[in-house]
Amino acid sequence: MGDLANAKNGLNIFLNPLYYGKINDNLKKQIVKVETTKDSAYFERIENEITDELNKRLSGVLEDYAEIKGHVSSFQSLHGTISLNKASSLDMVHGKWATHDDYIADWLSGLKDSIESGRPSMMQKIFKIQRIREYVLLFLERDFYRHYKVRTKDKPQENLWSIWFGSETLFWGLLISPRLIEDNWENKPGRIRKVEFGYWTIGHVLKTGLVDPENNTIYKFRDLNDFLIFYESILKRVSNSIYEKQIFAFYVDYIRKSQNPLLEPLLIPEFRYEGIKQKHKYRLDFTILNCHTGERIGFELSPQSTHMAISGIKSKTQTELNKDLALKWGREMQKRNEYFQQYGITIMTFTDDNLIDMKNCFKAMEYYLSKRKADRQSVDELIQDIISIK
Repeated sequence: MGDLANAKNGLNIFLNPLYYGKINDNLKKQIVKVETTKDSAYFERIENEITDELNKRLSGVLEDYAEIKGHVSSFQSLHGTISLNKASSLDMVHGKWATHDDYIADWLSGLKDSIESGRPSMMQKIFKIQRIREYVLLFLERDFYRHYKVRTKDKPQENLWSIWFGSETLFWGLLISPRLIEDNWENKPGRIRKVEFGYWTIGHVLKTGLVDPENNTIYKFRDLNDFLIFYESILKRVSNSIYEKQIFAFYVDYIRKSQNPLLEPLLIPEFRYEGIKQKHKYRLDFTILNCHTGERIGFELSPQSTHMAISGIKSKTQTELNKDLALKWGREMQKRNEYFQQYGITIMTFTDDNLIDMKNCFKAMEYYLSKRKADRQSVDELIQDIISIK
């Protein structure tokens, strides 16, 4: 067998990963359409066409597989080998993949790491055979579309399913799938991973609205402009800080200029540590929960006049002043530590020197707002790396 001989001689076999053999142009066009429309009928059609292609290839693939194993093997054995490697190469609990190429690239990265660690692998042997390799990649592509919603949606930690923000008396809730049960707001079970929006984005807000806990209603927005008016006319006006008001204005301008405003993370004002409780320990001036990168960043605008001021300074000794400053510093550090422990939020602080240039402060926020997941190593590069490992 030519392919097997090539593999035994250590020769590399190149496969174009965007083609995966003989998938026709119509199917590729449908894939693009599916990734745009996310319509279940298209998913089923793609899955069926890939299954037909897998069935056409199966007999030849099993011949190659049997030669490597030294005995005739069933397709269940082959699929078991693929699935076992899938389970060890991919984080199926927390993993999120935007496209089937991303999904396959992560699988290939896991296989490459496993091989380079020296662990023996049947997959390494069979992956060098072109017919099997094409089959494996098609199998993974089908698996991605068969479980599309699960593969493309990650699940946030439970205490972020409902976030509450605002002042002590006027605050709002952003839930993933809100419902009111016996005067308590909660998320609908089973809906967390099935929603069509990115968590904590502008699109999220427009889809679910904001919970008004005082009136037990959901405040809905007609469109993006309606929300931005609310952001400036309600949320901005509630703030007593001249610095915060500038950040609100910068953010609205940032969203209006965005090419994909619905995908932009919400810049959350006054994120409440203890949620819906009216009396609570802490609030963060601004918070970004970036669903694209998984980063959680809080921002504190901390002029000395409000955060480290000491009353009665003229009547106190240096020792007393130092003690008061130490207490204030301790509370600030405790706040940072508890936000990190509870929510995984890291806090960046702008002091008086920073607050002189508020535009520059917002640039730091914009960096985290605009961040997106880094590009993975391409599928074709990973394939070449794997089949070249001796």
